[in-house]
Amino acid sequence: MVLLFQACQKNGGAEENIAVYTVTVDPSLTYQKMVGFGGALTWYSDRVISSPNKAAICHYLFEDLGADILRFKNWYYPADYPINKSAETMVTDGMKTSFTTTNQLYILAKQSNPGVRILLSSWGPPASLKSNGKLNNGTLAKNANGFVYSAFADYWNDILDHITFSPDYISIQNEPSWGTDNWETCVWRPSETSDYPGYENAFDSVYKRISVRTNPPTMIGPEAENIGASSFGGNTFGSFSDVLKDKSYLSMYCYHTYNFSASTTIGETESLLSMIAADYGDKPNIMTEYSGMTWLKTAQFIIRNLNLANSSGYIYWEMVWGEDDNNAMIKINYAGDYTLTPFYYMMKHFAKNVNEGDYRIDAEATASYLDYSAFINSSRDKITLVVVNSTTHDLKIDFKVTGKTVSAISGVQTAEGTFYTDLGAISLTDPVRLKASSISTFVITI
Repeated sequence: MVLLFQACQKNGGAEENIAVYTVTVDPSLTYQKMVGFGGALTWYSDRVISSPNKAAICHYLFEDLGADILRFKNWYYPADYPINKSAETMVTDGMKTSFTTTNQLYILAKQSNPGVRILLSSWGPPASLKSNGKLNNGTLAKNANGFVYSAFADYWNDILDHITFSPDYISIQNEPSWGTDNWETCVWRPSETSDYPGYENAFDSVYKRISVRTNPPTMIGPEAENIGASSFGGNTFGSFSDVLKDKSYLSMYCYHTYNFSASTTIGETESLLSMIAADYGDKPNIMTEYSGMTWLKTAQFIIRNLNLANSSGYIYWEMVWGEDDNNAMIKINYAGDYTLTPFYYMMKHFAKNVNEGDYRIDAEATASYLDYSAFINSSRDKITLVVVNSTTHDLKIDFKVTGKTVSAISGVQTAEGTFYTDLGAISLTDPVRLKASSISTFVITI
């Protein structure tokens, strides 16, 4: 009747029973429907296209990983927009390269996985629509009639006219209250003030403009930079989400979690993640950008997003990044040489066997130091269980599923130095070992 976890530890060659942990998994009690797992392809992606190892890298990105969703950055910044709307001439050569790269990556991704979903996020409007006349920092421009929401909506329509693919989802503004001189940004407030444009107004304007298109993308938001206290009062994610709650054309909430860092304990994330499910559970939600924790803590954090926020997916930020970045899933240098990192294998534990359309199912345990989440597929004959053992000692677990007969179990495990290791044939009766500081994925056929 239960999924049984039995913890054991080696002690001088003999196995010492520490405790027996019971986790009840009920496939009949379902929670959120999954959109899936994936990563963002933004800066550094041009190195993939120019690499002599392009085929191998694309295999890992679009086939081996099993990603269901990819996040692309909007690079449509024509020189002298809106007088010139051609994608042939961008503000910089680098933006033109990145624009072309994104179009090519879309084709490659769809060739490998026709079902992969695409989120297109924009970091801000062109300089001609900015208060400071620059891509970086500033806010939306004003004219005699107020903030130029209509021109902003026209810009989004032009984006969709000039990219060579059709995104499934769009986010009109990445991190809407964050401004910096270091890259494209545009500062908003949830509702219009005398100094700032209203994100709500822009959301409405874009929807009205693109809704008449054939098969327009679905709108998600607000991609707030954090789920903590804002610089203008209230919770950043909550304040921007409150103005969207009653809009039928918002399909998913999306958020970032940069109020957390490498030093944040997992326990510190719980109340804010739970807030998302409690206060914004009327629609699905997805975490669309974050990196900054160790690979093992990231695995724990993903599970907390799934279990506490009821998140329908998780998009890792640094899917491909420079060779010196230790948070990248794939490091790549100017020459196109690449390295798969522990973050790649960690994300594969979620992405490979948890798919769009699966449902998270109920799982409860008294073992506070195990992190886990369970899913069932649409045909209800496969359960995927992801388990993190964050302790410094090995454990063993037994499998039993409520009300179901288990016919087969397979599994893979990652610990430092041994990544995504096939555990071979797993006995239906004998316990399986979880290494210290490891993540394991088990596929249970029922």
